[in-house]
Formats: sequence, structure tokens, C-alpha cells
Amino acid sequence: MKPISQYLRPNIKIKKGDTIVTLLFLTSIFLTIWSISIYRLTIIDKKHLFAPAALGTLIAFVIILFRLKTNYSLFWKFINSVTIGSGLFIFGLLYLNQEFANKETYTDDFPIIKTGNLARGRKGRCSQPYAIIDFYGTQKQLVFYCEYEKTIKNYTKVTVTFSKGLFTFDVIKSIKLLQ
Repeated sequence: MKPISQYLRPNIKIKKGDTIVTLLFLTSIFLTIWSISIYRLTIIDKKHLFAPAALGTLIAFVIILFRLKTNYSLFWKFINSVTIGSGLFIFGLLYLNQEFANKETYTDDFPIIKTGNLARGRKGRCSQPYAIIDFYGTQKQLVFYCEYEKTIKNYTKVTVTFSKGLFTFDVIKSIKLLQ
């Protein structure tokens, strides 16, 4: 007679591909969160992020579909491919653009188009103020420290110090509000 515990254990075999996809998925989530902070300091149109996301998704889907043996259904393979491919490729684009930017910096003043405050989270101590500027034809939202929460509406210009990134997308080095 067999022990009862043997019947209670599920008979699921975890494949090596499942572990690889799971680790890549979690890594990609972390890198996507990091790339959001890099995106806030990069002057790039959202349409330029579509190509690396689509290319990354396609490459990840082909690798997961044909090279890795997993227990995932086709639907979950595609969802994992979107997360892994787009996360890794967008992070790579933004990180390399910022890390290998020119040392030469430029400074210019830009008029503020709109101001406001971001929503405060449950544990947030303030609603972070932001200003939207027109950076040579590209609208960019700049987020400031909490000390400007009440006074952001009093400012009319922003001084931006920036440099050209590796892929020619401007990288913000510093920002300062002007009245």
C-alpha cells in the first residue's frame, strides 16, 4: 500500500525552459521599472519606443516558441514574449542612450505649457509636482521634488541642461524652475 502523501503531490514536471522563462520574465519586470526612471530623463517620442518593443517581442517569441521547451500554452508564451522582449529591448535602448551620452552639455530655457501634481500613493508623503514643456517640438513631462508641490503654478519657465545620447535622443542632466 502506498503512502497517502504520494497521492497528494501533483504530478507536474517542471521543465528547464519554464525556469528560464520565469527568470527572464522577473528580470524584465525589474528592468522595465528601472527604464521608467530613465525614460523620465530622456527626450524621446513614444512612437520611437514601438520599434524596439515590437522587435524584442518578435525575437523573444521565436526563441520561446522554437528553442525553449516549456509547459506554457501559446497564449502565455506570447504574453511572456511581450514582457521579456519589449522590456529588455526598451531598457537596452534607453540605458545605452543615457550611459554613452556626449559629455558636452547644452542649456536652454523652455516655457511651461502646463503644471500639475501626480497622484499621491497610499504611502506617499506628497503629490509630486510636474511641468510639461515643449522641448524643440516634443512635449516632455518633468517631475520635480515635493518642495515645489504648492508653488509649481508660480513658475513660467524651466532651465534644462541636456546632452545628446548615443542614439541622438537628448538626455536631461538637470532641471531648474524659473519665475
